[in-house]
Amino acid sequence: MNIKQALAAFFITALLASTTANSDPVQRFKPGDKTIAEIASAAPETFSTLVAALVCTDLLGAVSDPDAEITVFAPTNQAFGDLGLNAGNICSELDEETLSGILLYHVVDERRPSPSVVNGNNKLIEMLSGGYVYPEGRGSLNLMDATGETVTIAAPDQLASNGIIHVVGGVLMPF
Repeated sequence: MNIKQALAAFFITALLASTTANSDPVQRFKPGDKTIAEIASAAPETFSTLVAALVCTDLLGAVSDPDAEITVFAPTNQAFGDLGLNAGNICSELDEETLSGILLYHVVDERRPSPSVVNGNNKLIEMLSGGYVYPEGRGSLNLMDATGETVTIAAPDQLASNGIIHVVGGVLMPF
């Protein structure tokens, strides 16, 4: 394990410990004050590519809807960068239909706090695109996409007024 992986593991462990310290599940996952769109837009160093993709596919409104109850597995700028994509080129590199399919493969139509994702109770999670991701289970923060690639939840349970964000270190691919 290199130093970057060790620091990531420490951060994730500390974050999970702090979110599980409160035994009241209602309090632990109480909705935040900002929408998913507001949280992502306020963190351009992390989510500018995701926000650009949402804008060019007309999906920004979906994560701005205050009445929504969704979970977004949100890829970071680095995750998109690993595919050669950034805020400046994502809308020209992928056609709108393909990009929309990829984005919808990162959204669940309900609030899914990390325990319901990582505890192994569900063998698969249906995404808004109609595809599935496969949690590794037993508390692992790894998800396998439709291509068999594994993506790690780097920062779980960022609570929004309209759902939950799980920051992921890769782009989940539906095809």
